Amino acid sequence: MKLLDFLHDKIIYLLCHLTVLILTMTLVVAIMPGGSDDLAWLLGGLYLLGALAPLALEYQQRRNFYDNLLRIFASLDRKNLLAEMLSPPSFKDGQILYDVLRQSDKACLDDINSYRYRQEEYREYIELWVHEIKTPIASSMLITQNNPGPAMDSLAEELTRIENFVEQALFYSRISVVEQDYLIRPVNLQEICHQVLRRNASRFIQQKVAVETDNLDQWVPGDAKWLAYILNQLISNALKYTRKGNHTPCIRLSAVKLANSTVLTIADNGLGIPAGELPRIFDKGFTGTTGRQNEKSTGMGLCICRRLCDKLGLSIAAESVFGEGSTLRISFPDNSLIRLTLQK
Repeated sequence: MKLLDFLHDKIIYLLCHLTVLILTMTLVVAIMPGGSDDLAWLLGGLYLLGALAPLALEYQQRRNFYDNLLRIFASLDRKNLLAEMLSPPSFKDGQILYDVLRQSDKACLDDINSYRYRQEEYREYIELWVHEIKTPIASSMLITQNNPGPAMDSLAEELTRIENFVEQALFYSRISVVEQDYLIRPVNLQEICHQVLRRNASRFIQQKVAVETDNLDQWVPGDAKWLAYILNQLISNALKYTRKGNHTPCIRLSAVKLANSTVLTIADNGLGIPAGELPRIFDKGFTGTTGRQNEKSTGMGLCICRRLCDKLGLSIAAESVFGEGSTLRISFPDNSLIRLTLQK
């Protein structure tokens, strides 16, 4: 709080006391003529001291309180906890403000807890629904495998897409609590990649897309389940935007060991992404030009991948040339845990 701002708020108080001071000194001079100037100035000085002393004390109290309030507010990540960090002030209107802040804080926390409880209930329902729906999907997949034919092959592909969307809903619901559901340990990229490729084998065969792998036998820190989901999303995207032309559609998975990290690359020679849209492909709901051409695109897959990578301490980046293909890279930081585990 600045002194000028405080004095501006007290302008009426100051004008009233100044008026009384002038009138008092004038009356002293008028009533006691001759040699009364010194008395008038003495009384005026005493009056002025009595008027300004409490004003100075009030300014000191208010400045300390409000400066502390602004400092704490600026330093807090959760602004609604401001009242919990403050000490009650000694002046009355400050106490009123303090009480209002505490009541507002309590109401805000009650609302947060209410929404958090409802969100948790909804997340639990989604997880239960996903587990329930997986049973009929698996049963349907078995029926298609036991009754081979063009129609059943087409149905199996649609069932795989349904399974992917169901899994997407499950992982999206768990993003906010992913730290409660993962186990970081050394994971072999080759095993994870082959697992995901086998899962999508029918789509590779049906769409006649070639697969190339190189140097995948690398150990990285991560959770096998979450990494498998991320890779499945990236490979599904690559399959979705393949195209037939003068060259055979191909998806290439490779890994390279760097000084402080291991980088997994998923590259395709498909449709590619326009340069102006590339920075937005990880945004929630963004489908872009190629996504709008494919009505099956939801714009959620890459968004979930980015969020999961952030939670797992990984980085993901994309490069693309429109009409020539796209490349996505996941960087796994070097971890002493891996070296210790492999040495055993």
